[in-house]
Amino acid sequence: MTGTDATALEMLGARDLLEALPHATYVCDAHGRIVAYNADAAALLRLSSDGLPPYCPADELVTLSGAPLGREETAVAVALRTRARTPAHSYALVWRDGRRLRVRESARPVLAVDGRLLGAVCVVENLRETAVYEAAKAGGLAQLVGMFVSDMHGELVEVTDEYLRILGYTRDELEQGAFRWDRCTAPEHLMRDHQGIEEALRTGKCRPYEKDYVRKDGSRVPVLIGYALVRPKLNQFIGYVVDLSTRLREYTALNETMRAAETGIWDWDARTGQVIWSDTTKTLLGMSPDYQPHDVHDFLKLLHVDDRDRVSKALDHALVTRTVFRSDFRLRDPEFRDRWLFSQGGVFCDYAGEAVRMSGTLVDISARKQAEQVLRDAIAVRDEFLSVASHELRTPITSILMRAESLLRKLPAPNPDPTAKEPLVAALQLIIRQARKIDSLVGDMLDATRLSHKKLFLEPQDADVVELLTTYFSQLCEHDARARTGLHLELPARVEPPIVAAWDRRRIEQVLDNLVSNAFKYGANQPVTVRLTVPRPGAVCIEVEDHGIGIAPEARDKLFQPFERAHRVGSFSGLGLGLYIAREIVHAHHGSITLVSELGVGTIFRVDLPLVPATS
Repeated sequence: MTGTDATALEMLGARDLLEALPHATYVCDAHGRIVAYNADAAALLRLSSDGLPPYCPADELVTLSGAPLGREETAVAVALRTRARTPAHSYALVWRDGRRLRVRESARPVLAVDGRLLGAVCVVENLRETAVYEAAKAGGLAQLVGMFVSDMHGELVEVTDEYLRILGYTRDELEQGAFRWDRCTAPEHLMRDHQGIEEALRTGKCRPYEKDYVRKDGSRVPVLIGYALVRPKLNQFIGYVVDLSTRLREYTALNETMRAAETGIWDWDARTGQVIWSDTTKTLLGMSPDYQPHDVHDFLKLLHVDDRDRVSKALDHALVTRTVFRSDFRLRDPEFRDRWLFSQGGVFCDYAGEAVRMSGTLVDISARKQAEQVLRDAIAVRDEFLSVASHELRTPITSILMRAESLLRKLPAPNPDPTAKEPLVAALQLIIRQARKIDSLVGDMLDATRLSHKKLFLEPQDADVVELLTTYFSQLCEHDARARTGLHLELPARVEPPIVAAWDRRRIEQVLDNLVSNAFKYGANQPVTVRLTVPRPGAVCIEVEDHGIGIAPEARDKLFQPFERAHRVGSFSGLGLGLYIAREIVHAHHGSITLVSELGVGTIFRVDLPLVPATS
């Protein structure tokens, strides 16, 4: 770079010149290295005089939608590469501390007399301050609120069409300087405007307040106004105006509709704390129509002491996570102790992503709560009946089973001819089978009742898994003719040392009973296999496989629910409790039960169980 070039670049980056500019501005050389910047750029981009950093000190560049962005795609890089003025580029800067800054950047190259590239001048705008106004100009927010840019003395720099509509003027009249915002303000509200301006100059923004504008035709319109200081050197503000007359008309119509539906509506401004309740909301909360809440704490004070903290946390969580607020609660007033209310609301964010408002509805759900209580009472009565009936039935069934087995043992040896069958022996065997079947059904009802009350207790003991399965297999084959001919047990070829698990042996055998019984029931008289594998250290897998009719995909999700059946009731016997009980027992052992099935091919139930130490 020649001396003349350096002088030109130095003049371009003169501190006084840069500081006079109303925007964050910096100058870089032909390699993109910053050579000068003003105070606004230093504050916005975190620039420091200690070893000039690259033009963008952020650790990451992304588009406003979150997609990664290369530094060669930024406005200044494009200007240096193309040697042409670059239109505004919008993107986000991300620092290591998580701070994000949404900016709009435009750049213009600086060329020497002979056409050589010297560097570029770049202007950066903070979209956090200007996004609301730009969205309004684009037509989004402009149809809802009036937006304006003005100075502190009342001169309007730019306004939206909605702002003109509120005041009753045209854009031509604005350009001719026919009106100013201070001259359109009702005289008694000018002092409030001055207070708002002083607050904005001191803190950067003012709290929204209400005032009256005097329209061109002399009529008045109530508005809600708020503004923030965006160009301190020029004392310029960006603000919004909400036509409260329109809002009040719409609110009244909505309020009447909600009143007819017995639904209350509410609105909470999280920045100012202001709360608005409809008349129906006040009635549901036990307050008079004249009651005016000051903030959200007035609402929380009305809640039952046992529900207050839960609802408060739900509100805070909705604001922090920008999610829907949902909660039911009771009222503190004893006069309404049987009233249950349900409220839900949505969170509204500004263009910077900050949660600023929440609006929602309120309904009386007392009737639903009473119906739920009646249903719970009915279920409790049913469970109590099943429990008592199960206990009462088990006593005579056990006596019948024991007496039949005793008589069968006392009978003389049957005829050696296998084709001949003693009538008495056959009758006793039938009694024993049916009694065991009834005992199993009664046991399932009793277990289902215990599970509904979370009263399934385990008695874990150390057991050899291979010995448990072998003993179960031999006992089942002894009592069940189907098992003697159609049940196969597959064990690992060699188990050294023994696989020891801390299980409730009786409950695990109950799981096997249910799965094997199902396999025989739906197995189409095909063989059933019980298989033990060790998929990983500290766990085993027990599979029960049949080659029967299979289970339809739509029936698999509900198969483990109580009283659910995979096939039409009447086709197969049972209460539909076996798999539900099996799942709960497996879960109580910290295991899982799954199935794989194909129609017409068969089903495999897989039980994965950890080898939990007895002391755990």
